[in-house]
Amino acid sequence: MTKQRRPHGVALVGASLAANKGAAAMLESVITVLPTVVGPCRYSVLSTFPAEDAERFRANREVDVFDLGPVCLASIEIPLAAAVNLARRLHLPVRWLPRTRVRTALEDADVVVDLAGISFSDGRGLPILVYNMLMTGLGLLYGRPTIKAAQALGPVERASTRLAARRVLPRLRWIGARGAATRRNLDRLELANVTEVADLAFSLPESADLPESVESLLPTDSSFCVVMPSAVVRKLAEGDGVAYVDAVAESIRLLRQSTGLAVVIAPHSYRPGRPEDRMNDGPVCREVAQLLDGDPGIVLIDQDLDAAVLRRLIDRSSLLVTSRFHAMISGLATETPTVVVGWSHKYREVLDEFGLVEFGLDHRVLADPQAVVDLARAALDDSDVIRERIRATLPAVQERSMDNFLAIERVLSSELRDEKVST
Repeated sequence: MTKQRRPHGVALVGASLAANKGAAAMLESVITVLPTVVGPCRYSVLSTFPAEDAERFRANREVDVFDLGPVCLASIEIPLAAAVNLARRLHLPVRWLPRTRVRTALEDADVVVDLAGISFSDGRGLPILVYNMLMTGLGLLYGRPTIKAAQALGPVERASTRLAARRVLPRLRWIGARGAATRRNLDRLELANVTEVADLAFSLPESADLPESVESLLPTDSSFCVVMPSAVVRKLAEGDGVAYVDAVAESIRLLRQSTGLAVVIAPHSYRPGRPEDRMNDGPVCREVAQLLDGDPGIVLIDQDLDAAVLRRLIDRSSLLVTSRFHAMISGLATETPTVVVGWSHKYREVLDEFGLVEFGLDHRVLADPQAVVDLARAALDDSDVIRERIRATLPAVQERSMDNFLAIERVLSSELRDEKVST
């Protein structure tokens, strides 16, 4: 009788279901797709929002959620992991060191998968750079094989970024470079463990239906455009002297006048009842909608929707205007004409693959809302051409998205061979 192997232990860091639905899209993709490639898995989600994620995963018996918020990471888990690492190097017993739930999850993992959307990038501030190092380095300290699934990395022009990247990235089993610009950034570090891939979220299954709470709000007698503002871009725009909420509202007014489309305003990152921050677009969406109050052609969806439902909403639309990266991914995955007002190379390197780089704008363009509307109108006018470009490119991109899962499979296969040798 053949002995049945236990499910693969997969620890996931850098993403949560709560708040940022881009991170949720990557997390959902791994949990949904990976078993079709490697067989049964047992997941440990090391979350920055453990209470919210535990509730969302309550019905999934293959997923355990653990607290890895920044304070817990820096003050408890990293010192503990460093102590365990040092003790093992010195061949000292480690039984006397505390065995937290995070330590147990990582030591039991066959692979650690880092799902950060962007990391080791100039200009994001020292605290985020340090967080990138600690989060990715935690599994390494426990000696667990760690990979970075598809994400944007760099630029690495600053000495601090290069130093941090060189301390961590060469120690990873594999790095998925999400696009040519990221690959060029990593080539500067002369890394041998990099493959250019497509984003995990291109593999995310779309929800079959919208919930009634959303369906009841949508226009029934006309096409509509989805607009997804961003708290991150708001902060950047206002730092450049642009009144972001006013600019987005004016863009929507002009878009309505120019196209006659109804407009659905929806957050792609959402934390119910919380103030605005980089993980919560709810407040900025409400502010934009308030300025447009009185126009029956404008709908606000002020709800916490999961990534697959948001993708379905975008698929139902005729046009997407967004500042959120994974909303853009959903636009491309559903062959929806998409205009992006972004802030990083990560947007343009993906659009470039589809021959649509001209539809990616820097956030500074919001100083002239008409420029956004002109590009949106061009996307609508050329919608057939845009859909054909996406349709021609999408299969190859989805195949390269699957390369992330094949990389995990290679690591797991290697660990399984090592396990057989040791026994």
